[in-house]
Amino acid sequence: MKKVKSLLQPKEWPETGAILLGIAPVFITISVWLRSCRHPFFWDTIQLASRQAQWYYDQHFKYLLLPDVIDSGHPSGFGMYLALCWRGFGQSLLVSHLAIIPFVVLTLLGLFRLSKIFNSHLARFFPLLVVIDPVFLGQISLVSPDVALFALFIWGVLAVIEKRPKLLLFCSLVLAIISLRGMMAVLALYFFQLVSVENRNWRKPGHWLRSALPFIPAGVLALAFLGYHAWAKSWVGFHADSPWRESFTVVGFKGMLKNGFVLAWRIADYGRVFLVLTTLWLGYKQFKVVKSIPFFALVVITLLIQIPHFLLFQGVSAHRYLLPFYLALHLSFFMLLEQRQFKIKVKSIILGLVMLGLAGGNFWVYPSGIAQGWDSTPAHWPHFALRKELVQYLDQQGIPLKTVGTTFPEIGPLYWRDLNARQDGFSPLDLAQNEYVYFSSVMNDFSDEDRKLLFETWTRVLTLKKAGLSTILFKKP
Repeated sequence: MKKVKSLLQPKEWPETGAILLGIAPVFITISVWLRSCRHPFFWDTIQLASRQAQWYYDQHFKYLLLPDVIDSGHPSGFGMYLALCWRGFGQSLLVSHLAIIPFVVLTLLGLFRLSKIFNSHLARFFPLLVVIDPVFLGQISLVSPDVALFALFIWGVLAVIEKRPKLLLFCSLVLAIISLRGMMAVLALYFFQLVSVENRNWRKPGHWLRSALPFIPAGVLALAFLGYHAWAKSWVGFHADSPWRESFTVVGFKGMLKNGFVLAWRIADYGRVFLVLTTLWLGYKQFKVVKSIPFFALVVITLLIQIPHFLLFQGVSAHRYLLPFYLALHLSFFMLLEQRQFKIKVKSIILGLVMLGLAGGNFWVYPSGIAQGWDSTPAHWPHFALRKELVQYLDQQGIPLKTVGTTFPEIGPLYWRDLNARQDGFSPLDLAQNEYVYFSSVMNDFSDEDRKLLFETWTRVLTLKKAGLSTILFKKP
């Protein structure tokens, strides 16, 4: 374990090229944020950010629990935080995106600090590798609570490595009020701290108790919230009338096999396949090295914690759920690359190819009919311009939005997305009742039967395309 300890000792940054490599991830992050800082709320952030914050904003923070229609059983700390930002600086899309900046800064600072644990000069590329990950870039372009989760998890990992219990206590507390997955991240940090000791001391019961001390406040807070929520509402996670109840349908054996495939896809998706395969190759026949890498334990821990809900439920499989796992994977890749006895030029080529593959994942768009996690990549950005043009057309033609049926994520008032004065919006899809249908390639909920009926029998009134995405307005024949 002395070798492990030496691997975790901070090293000084080499001066040559450090400035440019330090600027690159910051420049990319700022550029992505600036390009997206006026984007509407999208995907799950419509509920987890906009609607929840609107409730606290309108109710003047009188209530802790949310109404059932927007209550997914999560602690709503992020919604409260966003509502406070609106109170202080005004309710607008720009202020909403500005609310993400502190967590983006924390993420960048944490990545640069983590990079110092590596010995190789290639460590300077570690922040850049994480920053170009499509899921990270996709999330920072949204007003997403998972940006906060990722930032606090990074600093929680640092707190474990640097043995800073007060920092670990703080990170755990904030994670516990962000979401249920924030609570799961706290559990991952606890197990990571358990195994990050010398001489297998984690086997001793006393070590389990001592390691739990920084997590006790977060655990008490989490249990208090879950207990109060269950007492007040008699349900946890979802209820019979929940809009997302179908996602929590328990699947059978075949469903679990399918979900296992989806999980593997999520791990390898958006260019990460190059990172995964290279990491496996670097660790091949190097079991002793792998065992000595503490971040490999974090890979296993974060994955095992996520597997139950990925496998058991029908629709709980978003890419962003795996952000802690992705971080552990990045760290393990770098440490394995550092430990292999390759020339620096060979290591540079390997790293360069992985980074090119991962960066290219930001532009992956699957063929029509294949569902993908549109909030997990900046490839969804053209959707906003297409949607705006569609709404303008409907207004010009005097077509009420309520006569237009559609699916997630565009059902409901425009106000939820744009924070404008418009309370009208699109209706839920019902081909028997809808006069018009709004179809977009970013919508995964159109069934094969619906698509066939629309494309073969309904009239196309308007077709818009941009950067591989399409929006079509259909009219009933």
